[in-house]
Amino acid sequence: MSTVKIQSGEPMLEFRLAYLRAVARAWQDSAYRDQLLGLQDIQPTLVKDFSLTTVWPRLNIALYRSDDTSQQALWKPDLTAGWIGPDDIFQIVLPEKPSRNATEALARYYQVFPDFMGPVGTVDGGFTPPPVGMVGAALPTGLGIPGGGPDSMLAFGGVVLRAIALAWESHAFKSQLLDPTLSTAAPVLSQWLGYNNPFNFAIRFVANPAFTWNADAGEWNMTNPDGSAIKNGIVLNYPNAPAEGPLWPIALTSYNNTGSAYPFTC
Repeated sequence: MSTVKIQSGEPMLEFRLAYLRAVARAWQDSAYRDQLLGLQDIQPTLVKDFSLTTVWPRLNIALYRSDDTSQQALWKPDLTAGWIGPDDIFQIVLPEKPSRNATEALARYYQVFPDFMGPVGTVDGGFTPPPVGMVGAALPTGLGIPGGGPDSMLAFGGVVLRAIALAWESHAFKSQLLDPTLSTAAPVLSQWLGYNNPFNFAIRFVANPAFTWNADAGEWNMTNPDGSAIKNGIVLNYPNAPAEGPLWPIALTSYNNTGSAYPFTC
């Protein structure tokens, strides 16, 4: 008897499909919802529960729900014909300026992070994180936009690379980029680099003194002092289940169809 092996699909689509199932289960099971909300990274759970076949080992994807109901994601078809809520968040770790071989360091960073989500790994028999300190070349994701155009994650990855290079040379720019009082660094990227953020995501850069360049090895250190991996992050606002249970399927398909500004839905 012949066997059929299921191939991994496009990483973003694979995530969307598994994530949508997780939301559906969370609406039916409050304990499962609370479990998801308590995770630093939901990817291993999506692998275990919904057969997710591709993951981003250098990225944490977390769900968040504010205690303030005015800051939660809610379905309001009567008012907006869809969902309302605060922007989700991209969090990017800013690597330290190398003491030497900065050009090679920047090129190596881009090899690993052509988009800020980093390398894509194929899951085989469960979720196994890469060895601490291991970095590889990334498989970029164009998010279904032909050619990875100006509104794609690939284009955003190029802007991140420019921001890193400028932050290494301009203290003023770096200070603005890392300003903790800003809810998003998007205006800074617009002012300095002419980049208009096409995503309904806040963009936040954070410093990590451990993210340093080893010029002798030609590699970045991507390990925190406690041994954990240095990762970028995405925070998605948890979509609350509508009060009317019979409308859940309609609400879920509406959530799944929120458009290109929300790359983790369609």
